[in-house]
Amino acid sequence: MEKYVGLASSYLNRELMGIIMSEKVMKDKYIIDEYGQKRLKDVEFILPICVGTVAWWQGKKASEHNTHKWTVYARGPNNEDLSYIIKKVTFELHETFASPRRTIEQQPFEVTEAGWGQFDIGITLHFTPDARESEVTMYHMLKLYEDDGSPNTLKKPVVSETYEELVFSEPHEDFYNRVSCHVPVPSTVLMSQAAWVPRHDETAELARLQAARAKIANLAASDVRRPLVDPMS
Repeated sequence: MEKYVGLASSYLNRELMGIIMSEKVMKDKYIIDEYGQKRLKDVEFILPICVGTVAWWQGKKASEHNTHKWTVYARGPNNEDLSYIIKKVTFELHETFASPRRTIEQQPFEVTEAGWGQFDIGITLHFTPDARESEVTMYHMLKLYEDDGSPNTLKKPVVSETYEELVFSEPHEDFYNRVSCHVPVPSTVLMSQAAWVPRHDETAELARLQAARAKIANLAASDVRRPLVDPMS
């Protein structure tokens, strides 16, 4: 089955500028997908999104199996309301947790738990019905300790966040027309750790991603140009 939604980090040489709607002038405006549905040809819609964790050391309350209280989340880069595209989010915790699969159907899209170990958390984004797209899953490592080895403190949490972009390639026309006219608004319900998550300069983030893609493309091109050497010569 062909996939029409993916993370921008898996794409090379995309022209990006915030939420991008790029459309080429084509004789044929549509393509027909495997289900017989019309999609807009050579059109993209990009949704910036952040996933991350905020972990608090429990101090004197800590025990062998409960050293930290933490929250995993998915949010807009500046806490925008994502409900116009994201219908629900499923968090896949470590199998040792009771009911490790948690589905959150309204904002804030977050789960709070307590424990002692770091592990990868699966974060699956489910889209609004008019998108008619399969869900997308990404992974984020729960981080309980600072990289520099600094001691735990009760004054501030350990924050780990990743900025990503969801690329909707050749979307359905009704979905594209709706979301392309959407004006971002703040979420009406703040996430529990809103005071600690970073704010993002989307222009800088997009430039960083574009530079990374260009570097990968250059490395790939240099591999193509590199002459073959006979190891026996």
